Amino acid sequence: MKLAKLLLLFCLWTISGNSAIAETTIYRFDKLIDGSGALLPERDIAVEDGKIVAVGVELDQKLDGQLILLSGLTALPGLIDAHTHITYGLPEAPKGAAWAELGAATREDRFEASKHNALLTLSTGVTSIRDLNADQNLDFDLRDAINKGDVVGPRIFASGPGIHPFNDPLPEGIEEASASFLREAAQKRIDAGADWIKIFGTTGSADDLTSRAYYSAAAVRAAAEVAQAAGKRITVHSYGPEAVDGAIAAGVTSLDHPVGMSRRQLLAMREKNIIYVPTVDHNRYYAHHGKEYGYGDDVQANLHVFVGRNIESVRRAQANGVTIAMGSDAVMTGFGQNTCELRAFVAAGLSPAEAIQTATVNGAKLLGKEHELGRFAEGFLADIVAVSGDPLTDINALVSNVTVVIKEGQIVLDHRRDPAAINKPDCGTLY
Repeated sequence: MKLAKLLLLFCLWTISGNSAIAETTIYRFDKLIDGSGALLPERDIAVEDGKIVAVGVELDQKLDGQLILLSGLTALPGLIDAHTHITYGLPEAPKGAAWAELGAATREDRFEASKHNALLTLSTGVTSIRDLNADQNLDFDLRDAINKGDVVGPRIFASGPGIHPFNDPLPEGIEEASASFLREAAQKRIDAGADWIKIFGTTGSADDLTSRAYYSAAAVRAAAEVAQAAGKRITVHSYGPEAVDGAIAAGVTSLDHPVGMSRRQLLAMREKNIIYVPTVDHNRYYAHHGKEYGYGDDVQANLHVFVGRNIESVRRAQANGVTIAMGSDAVMTGFGQNTCELRAFVAAGLSPAEAIQTATVNGAKLLGKEHELGRFAEGFLADIVAVSGDPLTDINALVSNVTVVIKEGQIVLDHRRDPAAINKPDCGTLY
């Protein structure tokens, strides 16, 4: 009897599974903008099993499936935020000492806040993130919960704790981290389940705008070699040029934050296909939200100065052919403002189409997912963000008008009936 029931359940599961696989959904928009930044002649996207099976015109005349009209909206591939801290969150806005408050928060409160940050991230049209430097396995647990469908949020590529003197204290009596020390540190992350290896090459973060090297070039190379052997990608945090040469020599995937790079360094990055993640806007965010962090007027002024230096570095990187990817460096109340970074890129001289590339095809390249994400093409994951307005003429149409978000073919956010609910980030003043 039990066997008969199991067979019946198996048959029912097989039938339902096969019908789900065969089911086609056709989304029709007014316009499609590909991750290349090009306006496509098509306006229909057909989806099966979470992937794009066709892009065309009047696909309902050629394919059997459900037609969903998204009139008045322009579709772009789901965006990629290449630098977040999604587990840095509190049950409510910080009260003036954000970092201390985060340190005192329970793991449970932080995980709940992380789930809220995930929803806010989706509200910006971001469907994939690279999360860098988390503790207590919060990023791994959130990643896995989202992958299982238990939590709604962007897919996460997580690093766990970055390699940093705080996370990896040296043995007593040792003053400099050796190559073997960083090799072991990288292996520890790989064994724990990290998708990425993050190395803090220098000081610098939040109100600390310094850039003093933590590790030798040889040590960085050793960690990179371990990661590369395991098929992992590597990023190096450098607030200035101090860790750039070592990162380039190590053949890392990306460099995050650096300002003031020389033309020689920029050309070397281009030659080695190392992607630049500038994180311009996060310093504007810290200045704009200074009271939450206890940052005084002097700190806020310095942060705005750093924004200017960063914008100039983006301008020079673009002029020298370096690939740029969008990374918000979002923390705390910065979620929901992820795409303010696109506005900073336009201020640095990128066209709206080029800014769109940073958050789509360039982000996909950084993740090693250029055949899955960032484009509207057959076989790609059906991640779609639909906006009102024309992002090719005004990037704010993408920053402030996200109306529908589709992840793997399923609508996960829909504000068509409630435009007042559309996320309108306060991106403040850059300078």
